Amino acid sequence: MLDSDLSHRVLPRSNCIGVLADTHNNAEHTDQALALFRARGVQQLIHCGDVTNPLMLEKFQGFWVWLVRGNNDYDRSGLRSESRRLGNITFCGKDAELEFGRHSVAVCHGDDESLLMVLARSGLHEWIFRGHSHRKDLDEVGGTKVLNPGALGGRHPIGEDRSIAIVDLDARAAEFVTVAK
Repeated sequence: MLDSDLSHRVLPRSNCIGVLADTHNNAEHTDQALALFRARGVQQLIHCGDVTNPLMLEKFQGFWVWLVRGNNDYDRSGLRSESRRLGNITFCGKDAELEFGRHSVAVCHGDDESLLMVLARSGLHEWIFRGHSHRKDLDEVGGTKVLNPGALGGRHPIGEDRSIAIVDLDARAAEFVTVAK
């Protein structure tokens, strides 16, 4: 169930994952997003790439984070070393296949459409999280839900808010939450 207008709805904490993408060094929107996750009790985050500056990872203290590389994440070694230094972030490289209990999740930035389609059509994952387009979106390919939480930084497509998503894996539900207009 997609629920894009109920930002007041609190999903169960134990099976929820926060999804964000394309922060592009926007400290203000990143701080606002992280405050929303904290207020909802979300402790596990997936970042779909384009952090841009490894020093931005400092903001993610207090969360468990899985991060994939975006097309604007040029400093791969910086992201890797900063992730290791902080200890709460797993830098996964270009893509990741993760398990959360009995739930299978794949993550990629989304700039490689062929990788995205291979992951989506494989039928191996309940969810695929992606970024890149800066547009929030939830599609289904076969039985796999493909979610883009929108962007917190970078270019701002007309009509798009700055947004994140909270995903309840057990309910197979996603909620988009507006961070800024």
